[in-house]
Amino acid sequence: MSAPETDSPHEASLAVWDLASPLVIARSTTLKIGIACPSGCSLSGTIIDIRDEEGSTIASGHLGSEPWPDTLALYWVELDVAAPETEGTHAWSIHAISQDSVHPPLESIVRLVTSRPPEHRVTLEVIEQGSGGPLAGVELRVGPFRAATDDRGIACIDVPGGVYEVCAWKIGHDLFTTTTHVAADMSMQVEIAVTLLPDQPYWM
Repeated sequence: MSAPETDSPHEASLAVWDLASPLVIARSTTLKIGIACPSGCSLSGTIIDIRDEEGSTIASGHLGSEPWPDTLALYWVELDVAAPETEGTHAWSIHAISQDSVHPPLESIVRLVTSRPPEHRVTLEVIEQGSGGPLAGVELRVGPFRAATDDRGIACIDVPGGVYEVCAWKIGHDLFTTTTHVAADMSMQVEIAVTLLPDQPYWM
């Protein structure tokens, strides 16, 4: 006789969100971790461990008793954890151990970037080539630091001193890239062009 369906392993999924990027070296940060079972099981109390690249536990907790708002079964926890003490790219492993035998242990890898503390503010103003009008919702990147322009076409990004690639992108516009040296607070005006669509072929 086959085992009851409830005894079969349930393929739950693990998600991580609200982790800032990049992180400032050695500073405390927070992230949220959630697990959902497609069968709608309660995963409250599931043990969550965050381990560094050496396998040491750097934060731990338990999933809470209430699912994430507007979901039926995404049980979650917010954890505080100290960022690595060296600048660069790192990886944390997330381990989840359920309190029952139906949900197997889960593991996921989170990759993160750490940086020196910000020293200078870069203010970027993005305008459209030709019209000169401000562009809202432009995705901006100064090295690993990211922001988007507001309704005035302006965004501010705090970065450590150094040489950075600056990129600006918006749907319907060409990608803009340049390189700049940040040694003090500074302002930049970025002009991006509307993408020219290729001529459409004429079909008989």
